[in-house]
Amino acid sequence: MLWLRLVKLVGVLLLVAGSLATVLPLEMPQRTRRRFAFAVAAPGLLVTWVFGFLLAYVMGHRLFSVWIVSSMALSLLSLQGVLYAAGKEGRAGPKVAAFTLGTLLAIAALMIWKPA
Repeated sequence: MLWLRLVKLVGVLLLVAGSLATVLPLEMPQRTRRRFAFAVAAPGLLVTWVFGFLLAYVMGHRLFSVWIVSSMALSLLSLQGVLYAAGKEGRAGPKVAAFTLGTLLAIAALMIWKPA
């Protein structure tokens, strides 16, 4: 079970790193921003989802618990912010970064406290 947690943690780190690199208003070519979105954040989301489901199943959580479904919905919203910033030059800015970071923090809160 420890290896499941480790792989999920690596996925989460990829997701957060790729998301932040994509949405923060840093001076970088749009091509690099897209690379962070598609080659780092998207695979991180996939790994996080797959190993998160496996971990929840192994730990005996209901897979359609409110906190799991809410986290899935929020992760799709955060991915929308990443894809929006990666889609066109000039879209990465404070509002998109705040939206994406806010959804990622809300996911972390749900994963830590696991409300009924």
